[in-house]
Amino acid sequence: MSTPTESRNLALTDLWIELYNTDVHRLINELYEDGATLLLPGFLETTDKAELHRAESYILTKAPDRRARILRSIAKDDTVTVECVLSGSDPEDGRPWETYWCAVLRFRDGRVISDHSYVDTVKWPGLSEILRQREAESPRPVTP
Repeated sequence: MSTPTESRNLALTDLWIELYNTDVHRLINELYEDGATLLLPGFLETTDKAELHRAESYILTKAPDRRARILRSIAKDDTVTVECVLSGSDPEDGRPWETYWCAVLRFRDGRVISDHSYVDTVKWPGLSEILRQREAESPRPVTP
């Protein structure tokens, strides 16, 4: 049996994937706490919502038809682990692609405070390039 908190977080996870597919900027604004940590190992680590908005905007220009569906969600206390499938079409030749994505989401008071996402970039045509181009076009300031 799930606790009330776990049930709420599972429902929020369903909303999270719905907004990912329909309005990723609303997702960021409504479900991510200010200062939430997003980690996509090797590509992005930020606590800045504006940076997350820029990254998603850029990705949508290169992969406008990307969609996700949840295969399984497991809640324990304040954390939901979500196994998903991402799909879309190759921007170069239109061939369909599909890859797995796992997110470990931590919630507090109904908002995401931590999102550690893992995706197989090899099977998402162009994702590595998308993220590298975005980084090159909007580099982070260097601090001494």
